[in-house]
Amino acid sequence: MDTLRGEGIFADAWNKEFRILRGAVDPAGHLSSAFIEQKLDASLLRWPYFSVLRHGAVPPESAYTRSRDVIGHQRPGFPDAAAVRRLMSAGGTLKLNQLSDWHRPTRTVVEELQAAAPVAVASYVFWTPPESRGMLPHRDASHVVALQLEGRKEWQLYAGAQQVRADAGLDVDAAHPTHTFVLEPGDVLYLPHGWPHDAVARDGDSLHLTFTLTEPTPDDLLEALGRHLLDADPGLAHRFHTTTLEQRTEHVRTALLAHTRHLDDDTWAHAALTAMREVTG
Repeated sequence: MDTLRGEGIFADAWNKEFRILRGAVDPAGHLSSAFIEQKLDASLLRWPYFSVLRHGAVPPESAYTRSRDVIGHQRPGFPDAAAVRRLMSAGGTLKLNQLSDWHRPTRTVVEELQAAAPVAVASYVFWTPPESRGMLPHRDASHVVALQLEGRKEWQLYAGAQQVRADAGLDVDAAHPTHTFVLEPGDVLYLPHGWPHDAVARDGDSLHLTFTLTEPTPDDLLEALGRHLLDADPGLAHRFHTTTLEQRTEHVRTALLAHTRHLDDDTWAHAALTAMREVTG
């Protein structure tokens, strides 16, 4: 993903404006619909590493999974390939979740993105049939990088001043899109944090790979500070039972104030990012 750095996503577009990089990646270096077909038919792929969506609705897991015999034991959650294909023929999108856990090329991109910015990265694949969408107009609590791998997908953005927010949500006014464009194979899209959007497959199936890039929130930083404090002063946790509640709050306040004065910003941010990346990775 050196192309992203070279084209300025992290240099001058980051959290300011969306950007489309035409023909920036070689789709052959990533997964394909044929590869996914193989995983549906013969692999150990299990729910929730895959799911099916249609216009924001999620059918029950039982509608597209089955049990399999694994070394003499019946295990649930494996793809029912025929059922998945039936749902897709009716407009359902096949979604692969946290692809980087089991697909090395995607894991490499995740590592490169995390080296380029202070973010935790999650990876998803959307295989959408013609004239369909997997998700309703929505807002992610993260930055988004999307790589179009097969087919064409029409995106609409709803980036009005009142629509871009910090939190994820479906409360998007989709009546007046601010931008409309189509991604072709090899194109890369960057969306800043919280930009509402949706996408529809055009002129055939569409396959795209999405990365969500999440920066530490105030909650993440506070959790990291608390963990760092307790690691540095384990007595706060081990001796609290010998004090009154009033003494306990005073001890924690004093320790916290002293700790924050000596904890440099880089160490603090690194602690938060490490915890976030352990969850997403």
